[in-house]
Amino acid sequence: MNALLRSLITFLYPAQCRHCEENLDPADGHYICKACWQAAKLIEKPYCETCGYPWETVPEKIPSCRQCPDNALFRKARSVAVYDSVVGTALRLLKYSNKTVMAKPLAELMIDALPVFFGMEDYDYIIPVPLHKKRRRERGYNQVELIGEELSRTTGIPMEAKCLVKTKDTERQEVLSGKERLDNVKGCFDITDPSRTERKRILLIDDVFTTGATVTELTKVLLRKGKAKYVDVFTLLRVVINERVIT
Repeated sequence: MNALLRSLITFLYPAQCRHCEENLDPADGHYICKACWQAAKLIEKPYCETCGYPWETVPEKIPSCRQCPDNALFRKARSVAVYDSVVGTALRLLKYSNKTVMAKPLAELMIDALPVFFGMEDYDYIIPVPLHKKRRRERGYNQVELIGEELSRTTGIPMEAKCLVKTKDTERQEVLSGKERLDNVKGCFDITDPSRTERKRILLIDDVFTTGATVTELTKVLLRKGKAKYVDVFTLLRVVINERVIT
């Protein structure tokens, strides 16, 4: 297709922002317009000091709250934005529509938030939540690894993507209830080489924190089998029960 024809098609059928559905200006970049991206509402205090759940007011029970996962072994968890947001739209483009170009702007949000939530000097490794080999083969990539690569490149914290494996191809967590999520991930992760994680300070990253079942199970594996010193959890998105808690 020559340049003139491409220009004509663009003029007749302009690309639209995948979030607001307004026409994209060429200066907007890929898939999300600048207005939507700049208006993204990020999670700020008050939030639970343990699990990072955002609240309109300080939770009744400090430092944990009623949204904390049962028996969570991580020190603390933080998320950048709520799922029902433009950031969620961008993640879904990356995760389900093969728009890998979205990994960089999503990683940049996490990079900006990292020193606010955590101390960057406190970690030996960034470890992404692994995909089962079947799911990775189908998708062609692990979206959390793509984000982690950008995060590692900018912060200088090494990413260790091979020390954890998912040994069972489980149901997708988003279609399950809270109890089913816990059962779904139980025993489905393993450490490949405990010497890589022993006494290490780990920043475990994932795309979405819903009930915390996945990161709770992985933290248990990293601490008990991998002998890690401690684990903190950093996710791009947090699913909240009522989106009004951060408006």
